[in-house]
Amino acid sequence: MAKSVFFIIVGLMLFILYLYFFVGFSDILTVLRGIDPLKCLVYYSLTVVIVTLSMIFYSLTWYELLRALSVDMDFRRALTYAWVAAFVDLIIPAEAVIGDVTKIYLASKNSSGEVESQLGRITASIVIHKILSMMMILAGLLISSLSILNYEIPPYVSNLLIAVIGGTAVSIGLLIYLSIDKGAAEGAINIILKLASTILRGRINQASLRERMEYTISAFYRGMEVISGSPSLLLKPILYAFLAWFLHMLTYPLIFYALDYMISINISIVVYSVSMAVQTIPIGFPVGLVEIVMTSIYTMFGVPSAVSGVATTLIRVVTFWFLVVTGYVMTQWIGIRVLIRGG
Repeated sequence: MAKSVFFIIVGLMLFILYLYFFVGFSDILTVLRGIDPLKCLVYYSLTVVIVTLSMIFYSLTWYELLRALSVDMDFRRALTYAWVAAFVDLIIPAEAVIGDVTKIYLASKNSSGEVESQLGRITASIVIHKILSMMMILAGLLISSLSILNYEIPPYVSNLLIAVIGGTAVSIGLLIYLSIDKGAAEGAINIILKLASTILRGRINQASLRERMEYTISAFYRGMEVISGSPSLLLKPILYAFLAWFLHMLTYPLIFYALDYMISINISIVVYSVSMAVQTIPIGFPVGLVEIVMTSIYTMFGVPSAVSGVATTLIRVVTFWFLVVTGYVMTQWIGIRVLIRGG
């Protein structure tokens, strides 16, 4: 945690320096003086509600997948675990993996039934959830990218868009491949066991561990077969995944409107998709790089740099800091509950 706090502080300092040298504090103050306080407060408060609804629909997507795979978990716990995982996602580099691992751990520790079977089905639900969420981002990015061809886009921006689209498509393809090819998972087991045996030098029971891992993987693929055999089970999760994506993205243009500046949905989708992609890069800076990229892209699309800087700051307050603070509170609440039960 201390390391994450350090990187957050450094990232904040980098963004402040960027605003000072490339935007200008005097221009930012001019934008702030021109804001209608009441209108800004009303619409900014609305974005907090929208982000909360986005998290609810995001959790509903996972909850419906859990139900489809017969995992016993109520929605309140699904929402709590998803929010805690989002908190971990935002403060720890390589968040594309750590958040999902957090959800798997919390859900498997607090679900009834045989551990290996539950673990396999929970993992299947999270993988499908991941695929659906990434498909929403990819679809929105493809559609919006076609609509911004009229803009004079610098090569570095077009290259960034291509990289994000390509990387998202490859990630989806890889997840789907691993979800349908059991041989790939079995090969991964062999590699893991060999590494574990080498590192621990025979201090593990390979036969027992292999049996448990194979049972878990069998449960995982049985869960995948349930979903593939009944595609109608995906109707609600797809709807909820779309609503979660749309509501989260909607905060971007809504905050500009709160600043008395109109921006197109297409540009908002592009900036939202790119910012989500940059946020998953394991560079160690949860804050700083994302804000700089967002401000630069908005400016490239013709938005005044000062407006871009103010809007980006307000967007990140509600899409980053609000989720971090609430996620931290939920994390502490879960810890307190564990202590109480232990006592």
